[in-house]
Amino acid sequence: VAARELAIVLSRPRALVIKAGLPLALAIVLVAGHAPTFWAGMLLTVLVAMVGAVGTAVSVSRAREAGFLTRLAATPGSRARLLTGWVLAAAAVDVVQLLPVAIAALVTGGGGATEFVVLLAALAASLVVTNVLGCVITLAAASAAEVLLDVVVVLAPLLYLGGLFTGVPADGWRAIAAALDPFSHLHSAFIGMLGGTATYPYAVDVAAALAAAVVAVAVLAALSRRILERD
Repeated sequence: VAARELAIVLSRPRALVIKAGLPLALAIVLVAGHAPTFWAGMLLTVLVAMVGAVGTAVSVSRAREAGFLTRLAATPGSRARLLTGWVLAAAAVDVVQLLPVAIAALVTGGGGATEFVVLLAALAASLVVTNVLGCVITLAAASAAEVLLDVVVVLAPLLYLGGLFTGVPADGWRAIAAALDPFSHLHSAFIGMLGGTATYPYAVDVAAALAAAVVAVAVLAALSRRILERD
């Protein structure tokens, strides 16, 4: 299934170039316009979240409508392995798609090699989380069109709890929620890459984002049978 996902992407290089070019254009506008690092990081983090979640949610929903998931459910072998392979391949494609954004931030921002490595780790982990989230959302969505609304409804509170719109509180339950939220750490990594003061230490950003990705994959594996066999 992962090979199928990658083959579909490689068969449409023009579409991949367009999908990579649009986020890059936004990143260049934000950086070249010297937008405040907090708000530039916020917009780029929201962009990453939407790219990962919407793309996979629509793909899985359309695959269900076409009967592909039903065929996968009847395939011998581990359903968890099939579905996680598919989602991880989609996340890998998204990393390639958004890599120019990270490079633009490196070239024009105030960060260096360390900040770039932190950003890449947080970006890859966050895309795994968002792709898993998009896949799980299809359990509730009735059609490919409906998943767009469902993605926004689910992502909005996660982005808010990550402190993207108001900043991370110094203490209280929201500070704990933000520390556990992978989007908070991606936002922190973008701020550091753009030359600002990151919200968290670099090691915390990397560790927290990777831990969230591992948890997300475990949840996907646990729900794989329900996702594949849902009518």
